[in-house]
Amino acid sequence: MECLLAAIADDFTGGSDLAGMLCERGVKTLLLFGVPESVAGWKGRYEAVVVCLKTRSVAAGEARQMMVAAYEAVQPLWPRQTLFKYCSTFDSTPRGNIGPVTEALLAATGGKFTVHLPALPVNGRTQYLGHLFVNGALLNESPLLDHPLNPMTDANLVRWLGLQTDRKIGLLPLREVRGALREGAEDLQAAGVEMALVDAVENLDLELAAEAFADLPLLCGGSGWGVALPGVWRRRGWLSGAEEEASAVDESVPTAVLAGSCSAMTLRQLRAFSAPQHTVDVAGLLRDREGELARLLAIEGRPLVVRSSAEKAAQQEGAAVEIEWLFGELARRLVAEKGVRRLIVAGGETSGAVVSALGVKAAEVVRVIDPGVPALRTMGEPVLRLVLKSGNFGAEDFFAKAIENS
Repeated sequence: MECLLAAIADDFTGGSDLAGMLCERGVKTLLLFGVPESVAGWKGRYEAVVVCLKTRSVAAGEARQMMVAAYEAVQPLWPRQTLFKYCSTFDSTPRGNIGPVTEALLAATGGKFTVHLPALPVNGRTQYLGHLFVNGALLNESPLLDHPLNPMTDANLVRWLGLQTDRKIGLLPLREVRGALREGAEDLQAAGVEMALVDAVENLDLELAAEAFADLPLLCGGSGWGVALPGVWRRRGWLSGAEEEASAVDESVPTAVLAGSCSAMTLRQLRAFSAPQHTVDVAGLLRDREGELARLLAIEGRPLVVRSSAEKAAQQEGAAVEIEWLFGELARRLVAEKGVRRLIVAGGETSGAVVSALGVKAAEVVRVIDPGVPALRTMGEPVLRLVLKSGNFGAEDFFAKAIENS
């Protein structure tokens, strides 16, 4: 079995999102958390490997270093292509990290040109004339404008990416995507462009981009590549076609729901979820972290639902680091002391904290719950059923559905 793609994701939910897209389309996919020490044991067993890092909001130099380390770590698998995977809402700031990481990976792969395709139409992310839209609203007029770590104040991604790098940025507009895409890319390269944004408003556009760029050493963008690349691989006869039977679902498995995302969609999903919910006492946490942890561990519930998610007006500045610690330690103690074996986590930073605290290194995708949100089965002991949800993903009934399907 040949490794067709090595993807390196800038957060944990983004990596699981991509892995779910690939698995749903028949690609045998391995999910790794953190820079792997060795991948020798996985060689010949997977058609795609996705490495999940926490680099989205760190300093640009640190992000570059970690991304290149992950790229080098997976080379023993001999992947045909590398993908730098980031959020379909381009979460970044004028300081990075998308531009600096792209520069570093271009150098590592030996590439001279790459394309950025953030669009994911199935989840309402589209790009037209270089401008990113979220459910029909310009990115800077969507809830992403108020993102606590990476506020998106400009929907023009050509301009935004240009703030992060000195490399020449170009655009492949929709008329070229649906016309002469390869020729348009060649013209940009002849003009000295090294990074080009690709318009896409429908899955058709993703498919055209995948066909045109399936042989580039490096691709960049969101999970839209995971929607479209498998079709190219299948037409070229590269996919094995092997299928594995998904494990059975057992709703009686002790379950915890940990919601740290403050996105509008997560808040709606929590309102729609009928289970009793327990809110983190942020003031108490800042005063006495061990006391707040003990309070939450003493709560009985099946499922146990703990949330720090709050409307913007209720969010407390400076609490993010303590909340991450709390959710990570809570998850670890619930597994070790309470026998919890299913964890449903909302929010990229929260997911990273939970996976890191649990020491999870690898997982396989079992099934997809909602577009971009797979159910995972961890590898190693104890085996956990794990769902990592990006804040804005999932339908309104997501939490109930996640328990039923993970």
